[in-house]
Amino acid sequence: MKKLLLSMAMLAMLSTPVFASGSSETAPETSTNARPYEGQDLVVATWGWSASNLKKLSANFEEKYGCTILIDETNGNSDRLNKLMAQKNNPEIDVAILSDNFAQIGIQKGLFDKIDKSVVTSWDELYPFAQQAEGYGPSYSLVRYGILYNADMVPEPKSYMDLFNGNYDGLLSLPDMAGTAGPYLLVSLAEDLGDSEENIDGAMKILEENKDNVASFYMSGSTVQTGFTTGEVAAAVFMDMNLPLLNNSGLNIKWSNPTEGSFSAAATANVVKGCENPELAQLFVEYLISEDVQNQVADVLSEAPCNSKATMSAEKAQYLASGEDAFASIKQFDLNYINEHKADWIKQFQRSIAN
Repeated sequence: MKKLLLSMAMLAMLSTPVFASGSSETAPETSTNARPYEGQDLVVATWGWSASNLKKLSANFEEKYGCTILIDETNGNSDRLNKLMAQKNNPEIDVAILSDNFAQIGIQKGLFDKIDKSVVTSWDELYPFAQQAEGYGPSYSLVRYGILYNADMVPEPKSYMDLFNGNYDGLLSLPDMAGTAGPYLLVSLAEDLGDSEENIDGAMKILEENKDNVASFYMSGSTVQTGFTTGEVAAAVFMDMNLPLLNNSGLNIKWSNPTEGSFSAAATANVVKGCENPELAQLFVEYLISEDVQNQVADVLSEAPCNSKATMSAEKAQYLASGEDAFASIKQFDLNYINEHKADWIKQFQRSIAN
């Protein structure tokens, strides 16, 4: 019996895990799913100028899932959209970052998957405008177009129509019709005249009558920045995110929220249909709109977050959209109608105004 008990004790000792600390407690289990996408690449297409900031914003996502974010720097919205259409049958991009009006074209072309709200659980925290009506990629950030003006040179314009009252002749910069904001300004002027996007003839006539008073119809933001710096521009329909840069150069540039309302250029994140990593792509969309990441958007991207729970510093809130009132003042447009007619508007603009 003693031999039997001794044998059993020795067997128990051999079967007990031994740790360097000498503890005989059971070793903690290591989850095999701690980094479930270890070694995978997620290709995200965005503007070249924002690539490094988006990569910085994505650092915790890479750490959490063990993947690597590869940035496709196809710079312009139209170039990125054309690339997506060319790759439609064999996409190389997983997540496409596009301004909302260009994203709408992609939706019409069948380029994107709808959002899986069982994965993208922060959807309901977004401001209503950021929730794409058909369930495709949401807006995760935005900049506003309003009126920027040099307070040392001109009085504050209260509306878009004020820009044509003579105070800004020769010192005005407006968006080209082929850019993001050109059609929005056109529709806003049409509404001032009591019309709508369905009748823009009167608005187009205003632009034509004042074309010689416009210093530049711009396609690139750098054109406006240079114009303000040299004094050739004193008022512009331009983005709020440019205020710090201009004022840091010694200018006295102010923001005016027009009576018609500002309009936004919202950045959307869409999952590309047929992409290599659809599950990881959906997780990335959730990551971008989650409260924790949205709290970083203003500081990292210098753009306003779209999650209603997000916060930003007082410094950023001085010029970025912040709070219910700011978002409520942003004009909404029928993007499908604008995209359907934009080509014709561009032709008319180039023929009668930009010639």
